[in-house]
This record gives sequence, structure tokens and C-alpha cells, in this order.
Amino acid sequence: MEERLEKALEHYKKEEYNSALEEFKKLLLEEPENPYIYNNIGTVYFKLGKYIDAIEAYEKAIEINPAAQGIYQNLADVYLAQGDTASALVTLQSAVAVNPDNPGTRYHYARVLMQDFQYDLVVDELEKVIEQAPDNTDAHYDLALAYFQLGNYDCAIHEYRKVIEFIPKSADLYYHLGIAYEAGNQIDKAIESFLKAKELNEAYFLAYRQLGILYITKKENDKAVENLEKYISLVPEGDDSEEIKSILGRIK
Repeated sequence: MEERLEKALEHYKKEEYNSALEEFKKLLLEEPENPYIYNNIGTVYFKLGKYIDAIEAYEKAIEINPAAQGIYQNLADVYLAQGDTASALVTLQSAVAVNPDNPGTRYHYARVLMQDFQYDLVVDELEKVIEQAPDNTDAHYDLALAYFQLGNYDCAIHEYRKVIEFIPKSADLYYHLGIAYEAGNQIDKAIESFLKAKELNEAYFLAYRQLGILYITKKENDKAVENLEKYISLVPEGDDSEEIKSILGRIK
């Protein structure tokens, strides 16, 4: 048993999926009620792009052991690969129900809800994840995104600032924080955030663009020109290059 399992796993690591499948099926003859062998078979079928076979294998594994949360997640991934988000969500709901206190499974569920644009539910699930795992920076970041999509900019700002506590040197985080401040009409704080993004990464061209636009709103044209010219120098062939050049021509 152990020797054959090691052989199957070795084939899998080498991406020799047909050989791995053959070995897992031999193992199944020895242990026909082993859910983890069915799980491995499902994973190999998934790698081979045989989604129907993968689903059947995962469903058999769940039938044998309904408490195995990881198998539900694997099954959900197959549905997602097929573009069947609804079935993936139902599957992940079942996984969460098995053990509601597992933040990893709930986070997986929240991520799929995010893909389905169900932001109210995303917020509910991510708040539970953070209650169970308060240092989960990915959950805080995704929660900020969900709040932003719902137009709750104050809560989005709060979550972005929470992530920055964990990752203080991320220009990207400061840029998104600036966008949230801008959306909430807190222009000075938005500028402060974009300046920080620029400080952390001098080539962060989006920060220059936003700074240029915000300085125009404050009628600080010299600063606007400085930042927009820097933006053009960094992305001379950008989609909005002509628009930005036109703006520069008007304010100079």
C-alpha cells in the first residue's frame, strides 16, 4: 500500500498524470472505501481536464467521508473551471456547514462569492473569517474591496489601513487607500496616500496620474503638470496618453 502510494504520488509530482491515475486505481482495488484515494483520483482527472470524471470521484469521496472539508473545496474548483459558479457556491456552503469554525474554508467561499459579485454576502463571510483569524491580511484586503464596491468607503479605508499595519511598505496598498479616500471625497488624504505610494515606488505611474488629476481640482496646476508629465514619461503609449496630453496642454 505505502509503496504503491509513493509511486502514484511520484508520478503526480512529475506530471505523469496517466501513470499516476493507473496507480491510484490499483490502490482503490485494495481500499475501495478510502475517500482520500478517490480524492487523489479526482485531482488527477482535474489535471487531465476530465471534469466529469473528477466530479464523480470527488462526490464519491464525499459520500464516504462527508466531513472532509478539503474535498468539497476541490470539487468546487472543478465547477469553477467549468464556469459553474452556482454549483461551486453550493458545494462550498456545504463545506462551511461541516465545520463553521474553519476560517480557511469560509475564506474560499467568500472568494467565490466575490467572483459572483455578491458583495453583501462577501462582507458577512469575511467578517466571520477575520473574527476567527484577525491577522488574515488577505481577508482584510478582500473585505476592503467588497466595502468599496458597496460604496462604503469609510469601512474600505479602515480595512486598507488595517492591511497597511501588516504590510507598511506596499505602494499598491497606499494607492488603493488613496482611491478609497478619493471616492469618499477626502481629497487631501487621497493626495497624502498617493504621495506615499510614489515615495515607496517612484515608478508607480498610476499614483502620478491620480495626483495630477487631484491637483487640478485643487487648482494647483504646477503640481498637476509635474505629476502628469511624469505619468506620460512612464507610460508614453498608455490608453489615455492622448487625453492626458490634452489636459496638460490646457493647464500649462
